[in-house]
This record gives sequence, C-alpha cells and structure tokens, in this order.
Amino acid sequence: MTPHFFSRSLATLVASVALLAGIAGASPEPWVHPDGSIHYYDAVSTPGGINWFAAFDSAQSNGGYLATIASPAENDFIFGLLDSSRYWYQRPGSGKLAGPWLGGTQDFGSPEPDSGWHWVTGETLTFLNWSKGQPDNQGGNENALHFGESAGVRVPTWNDLGRFDDSIRGFVRELSADSTTVGLFQNDSNAYPGYNLFSNRGSENVYLVDNKGRLVHKWVNPTYGIVAQYYLTRDGRLLHIDNLLNPRFWDGGRVAMMDWDGNEVWGFNYSDSTECLHHDAMMMPNGHVLFLAYEYKSRDDAVAAGRDTAKLTDGRLSVDHIVEVDPATDSIVWVWHAWDHLIQDYDSTRQNYGVVGDHSELIDLNFTVDNTHDWLHCDGLSYNAELDQILISVQRFAEVWVIDHSTTTQQAAGHTGGRQNMGGDLLYRWGNPQTYRAGTNADRTFYGSVHAGKWIDQGLPGAGHMIGFNGGTGRPGGNGSSVDEWIPPVDSTGWYTRPAPGDPFGPESLCWRYIANPPSGFYGPNMGGTQRFPNGNTLTAEATKGRFREVTPDSQVVWRYMCPEVSAGESIMTQGDTVNHGPVGWESNSFRAVRYAADYPGLSGHDLTPGYPIERYATRQYVDVKEAPLAGSIRIGLAASPNPFGRAASIRFNLPRPTRAQLGIYAVDGRLVRTLPPSSGVVWDGADNTGRMVGRGVYYCRLQAPDFSTSAKLVKTE
Repeated sequence: MTPHFFSRSLATLVASVALLAGIAGASPEPWVHPDGSIHYYDAVSTPGGINWFAAFDSAQSNGGYLATIASPAENDFIFGLLDSSRYWYQRPGSGKLAGPWLGGTQDFGSPEPDSGWHWVTGETLTFLNWSKGQPDNQGGNENALHFGESAGVRVPTWNDLGRFDDSIRGFVRELSADSTTVGLFQNDSNAYPGYNLFSNRGSENVYLVDNKGRLVHKWVNPTYGIVAQYYLTRDGRLLHIDNLLNPRFWDGGRVAMMDWDGNEVWGFNYSDSTECLHHDAMMMPNGHVLFLAYEYKSRDDAVAAGRDTAKLTDGRLSVDHIVEVDPATDSIVWVWHAWDHLIQDYDSTRQNYGVVGDHSELIDLNFTVDNTHDWLHCDGLSYNAELDQILISVQRFAEVWVIDHSTTTQQAAGHTGGRQNMGGDLLYRWGNPQTYRAGTNADRTFYGSVHAGKWIDQGLPGAGHMIGFNGGTGRPGGNGSSVDEWIPPVDSTGWYTRPAPGDPFGPESLCWRYIANPPSGFYGPNMGGTQRFPNGNTLTAEATKGRFREVTPDSQVVWRYMCPEVSAGESIMTQGDTVNHGPVGWESNSFRAVRYAADYPGLSGHDLTPGYPIERYATRQYVDVKEAPLAGSIRIGLAASPNPFGRAASIRFNLPRPTRAQLGIYAVDGRLVRTLPPSSGVVWDGADNTGRMVGRGVYYCRLQAPDFSTSAKLVKTE
C-alpha cells in the first residue's frame, strides 16, 4: 500500500538523515502484534525541539517510520516508553504538556477538524484515542498527531498540531514489516536473560544480541572470516576459528583471540599439507587452548593400519586429533591422536588386528558411513575439569567419546597411564553401539550426526549429565533433530562402568529429550548446538538454518531467533523477505549460539547498551525508501543569510556528492511556496512560484535528494 503523504508536492520524499542536532534515541523495544509479527518502537528525545516533517525524515533514516497505533494495547505499550519528562514540553502559561509526534497526518483540504486523518503507512485511524475535544484545528492547519495536551500531566491520548511546530521534544519511530522472517520471533518472560553470541558461518562478523534481538556488540574479522565455533572468554576476549583455505582439508587452520574492540591479541596457525585445525577450539581453566585438528594419512598409511581398500574412495584419510597449546608461549603441551587407538578385523597381516567386539575402548578403522577421506569428522569438544576428561562429538560415528586428559602426551599415545590407567583409549562412548559391534542400527540413539556433546556444568540443573544435539537424519518416523540428555554411568573418580563384550555402554535410555512435533519442524542435519541454563531451560541451535530456540523442561518454546545475516555475510536480510534455506539451509547457517548471563565476567566493564536490531526494515509500504546513512553522517550545512531577512535571503549548502536534488520553500502548513534551482548560493527573493511576494512569517527551506533531506527555518520580516 502506498502511503498518502502529507502533500502531493512532497510525495517523492524518501529516507533521510536526522535534521536537528541533539536527537537522542532510547533502545528500541519489541512488541508482538496480534498477527504474530514483531515491531520495534524507538522513543526519541529531541531536547532542542523538532517539527513533524523533521521527525518524519529522521524516522525514515533508520528504515522505519513515525509510529502508527491500531489498538489500546499498542497505545499503552508506546506510551509506556514515553512516560518521562525528557520526551514532553511544558507550554509556558498554560502548563500543558505536549508529548512526542506520532505518524498520524491529515490530508490537505480535508474538512476540519476530524476528516482525512490516516497514518503515514496509508492506513486509516481505525482505533481513535483523541484527547477530550480533539482534534480541534485550534491554531489552523493542525494536520499532525502527537500525544497530549493536558495541564500538568502526561496523558496517553492524542492531540492535533501544526506540522512545523518545533516545540515538540520527541517522536516515536517504528520498525516493522509485513511479516517477521528473521531476527526475533519470540521472547517470553520465562526465557533466561542474557546476551546471545552468534555468527553466520563464513562471515567476517560475530554478533552479540540481547534477548530482545537488539545488537549489543559486534566483532569484525575481515582478514580470515569466522568459520566455526566462537566463545567469549572469562577475561572478555573473543576466541574464534579462522579460515586459511587449506586445500587438503575442511575450512579452518587458525585459532585466534580478539579483544572487545576487535584487535587481535593472539593467533596460532595450525595448517599445512599434513594437518589442519578445524571446527572447535575452547579455552581451558588453566588458560590453555584445546582444539580439534585433522591429520593426513596416505593410502599406504591406511592400508598398513588395516583399512579395507574398498573403503578408500579418496585414496587417503583425514583423521582427527586433539591439541592443547599454551598461548603464553605458543607451545604445544599435549596431544591425543585417534590414530593411536585403532582396531580392525579385516586383515590379520596388518597392524591393529583384533576382535572389534571385545575392545570397546578402541576405534574400528573400518567402520565408515561413506568411505570418503573425512572418516570421523569430530566437530565438538567439552572439558570436565573435575574429572580432567575430554568429551568429543564424533559426527560420522554418531557417538560421543570420552578420553582421559590426565595423561602425558606419551601416555595418550598408548593404552596405560593417567587417572584411569587407560592411556588415550576411550573411557566411554555412547550413541551408536554398532560402531563397536554391540548392537544394530535399531539400537542407536543418535541418527545422522551428533553435535555439541558436553557435560552439563556444575551448579546447573542436570549437573554432571551429558547433553548433545542429535542431527536426526534417518530417524525412525522421519527426519528431525532433537536435544538428548542422559546420565553417564560414572563414579566420583571418573571411572565408567564398562560393558561386557557385545553389550553397549549405558544408560539404556535418556533422562530428557526435546523434539518438535512433528520432528521435521526442528531439523539441523549438519550442525547444531545446545546449552543448559540455571533456570532449567535449554538453548538449542538448528544451526544449518540459523535458528535458535530456548525450551523449558516440559519442551515449551519460550524464545526464538533467526540469524538475519545470510550468504556468508554478503547481506543483512530485510524483514518480510524469504530466506532461501535450500535442502539443508546453508544460506543462514550459524554453527551454534552461546548465551552469556549479564554477570558473566567476560562482559564486565563493557558497554552493553542495546542498539537497533540487525535486520533491515524496508517494507512494501515504503518500497521507494533506500537505506540511508545514520544520523549526522552527512554534513549538508543548509543555511540562509541574513536570517531573519527582509526582502531576500541567500541560501547556501554543501552537497556531499553529485546527486539529483530539489530545493523548495514551504509555508508552516506544509504548502510548497517556491521551487528554486538546487545550487548553493541561490537567492530567494521572497516571491512564490507565481511571482507574488509572500507575507511576513516563518518559512522552511527544504533540500531533498534520493537518499537524504534536510531543512532550515527562515523568518521573513517584511
């Protein structure tokens, strides 16, 4: 619907910068409309005063518009943002309080006082909330709507006022779309409060947003891009994985840290023709960094180890190992290799030969899902400091593994040593017992892949349990992901109850699961994440689609957000546009999301004032609105001299770049009086477009272009 602007002569106006110095905005607040769409409302204070035209321009400069109101509930919500003296002007003498501008306007020539009113979006005023006796057109040409006016008290009712009255001290900006397609979808009162860290995979940006979907902070990494996991450390640094584009392996190769301002404070490359860091890196309590990495094994290496030659489609293997590095010295202090803990029953003349079913602590070299070189594809790490153990998410095996970190590197390469005297062998594994000949496909819990397996931290509901994101591809009953929680059979010393040969590790069943109804409504086959909160809720990441949701213990969804950046950082989505997920949703995939409580040490001392949502808001009502620079970023310098003037005034300005512009003189009621050539130094001789001299009074000079507009007041004394 095309908005009916306040004058045909102004109908071509588009987005502009804020017109007056001193405009200050509060953090925009979201409100859910009855149709389920989320609109943001921004209360803007203008201590120096602002007229309706200028407020209209400023609202559009941020992709929004002056607020519209369609119900008592919406009116009450907006008024609640304005119930402060900073947004209201007390008129001398009468003591009446005049409140901020809204997006209501009256067509020129409409019968006064109450005909022809509509919102700037073109909608009629179906909900009316005029103050008693209003509108009254008392001053003549009162064709704009604002809150007020009542003596000595702020009121949520409306009044009509002239558009060029610049005594008003604020306005309300609305950001919305025909439908909510990205960003915040839901934020219930029982959602766990905090700040959410995420990135579009492959983008150079990492975002921190509050639970209302408002941007709190952003880190930018233009050199490498962010390709995998990211964490905010307890000392306020961003730990992340960079992409060195290693041609032999998957993305990754580098782990680094940035400070709050985006300056790199540490970086460590682990990428060459034989090995490459990938997928996950985490900070340990001792300040060391633990990360996953691939290592290259040639066909000869694989065959010598007992690999079935029919399962070497790529003629090589990429096998996972774990590295611990000390950032203070850049020295590697501990390493564990999956390759050191193999078993195979394919070739008795080769290494690692044995009975697979008798050795659940070892990894069957010939268990494989597709015979490609990426054999294990480990994609997540978790560390338990109390047990000094590491949990590994193994996507291709659809399992989690636990290994002992109390070993030396030499012990980690063997089968003895460490707290459990098992060296680097698997202490525990769970999710798919057919990998060690203890069940069939029907006995598995994880389907397709497992991501983000971890221990639930001490002090949280379910502490000591394990939890993981179950990809759900091939799940009986149809594809669909789940978040699964189980209680591992472990004692206080860290020893896991080991099953007899042919039996699977326990437990036999889960203690909690979140799954959608139907399961296909929550499906991230290739990536996912999960996090337990102190209130018992759980954050989940349907990461291939960039969708995050928080669920309660009884599986009620209380918070939903979708990554608004798509195509590896190429663009920010506009609300209402369709996100092209494709078969697995790569366009907006986000790997994972992590939420940090307000008292998290890594946030201490930093400015957490929320700004605007990340998504754009050009809607079909404003199809001609272009993205405009932020307020103050264009210095036009429009001015007239002398001012006040008698017979003529010289108008000067500075265009920042060549552009099509229009220059006009307007009366206080918004009528176009005179069109002037848009060149700096033009003189207005006080005549209108017919050549007749205009009378004394206040006029406005207005310069407008396709992507900005500005105005200045003129006072004619003769």
